[in-house]
Amino acid sequence: MRGAVILCVLILGSLFSSIAGCSQENDENITTIRTFLANEFTGPNEELTDILDKGPYPPELQVYLEHNYKDFVKDLGLMFNNGHVLTFLRLAYINGYQLSPISIDVKKIETTLNNTYDYKVEVEYSKNEKTETAIVIGIINLDDDGDILLIRKLEDHGLLEQLRH
Repeated sequence: MRGAVILCVLILGSLFSSIAGCSQENDENITTIRTFLANEFTGPNEELTDILDKGPYPPELQVYLEHNYKDFVKDLGLMFNNGHVLTFLRLAYINGYQLSPISIDVKKIETTLNNTYDYKVEVEYSKNEKTETAIVIGIINLDDDGDILLIRKLEDHGLLEQLRH
């Protein structure tokens, strides 16, 4: 009897430990995505502006990308070349806008077997003392190490188009 109780306690402890581990991993993934999206929709700050003032691809840009994105994405070069990094900030810089996220919502898609998350960012964009908002929604996939593999922007509700003006 005593052995059965100990076995039951061990099984329950193992189960709770496993559940807590999944929850902690999920929280870390959400934090990674939120931080990435905050970087992507805040600015351009003075540092990025100074870098982009030097041309489209100055050497300092690589340092900036590594400092602000490398910890979050699996292949920074691929993400940059595919337009998943600095897309909004570069257009904001070119046309004199400032971006600021109002809210960032991230939810795990439970019906998938991999680390797939929906995101929704409400972004404020300002130029010449005029401020408007847009919502950007999409899906982000992470690998088992918690690095971003793929970003799909499903809808930006006209934000990219507005930033082009």
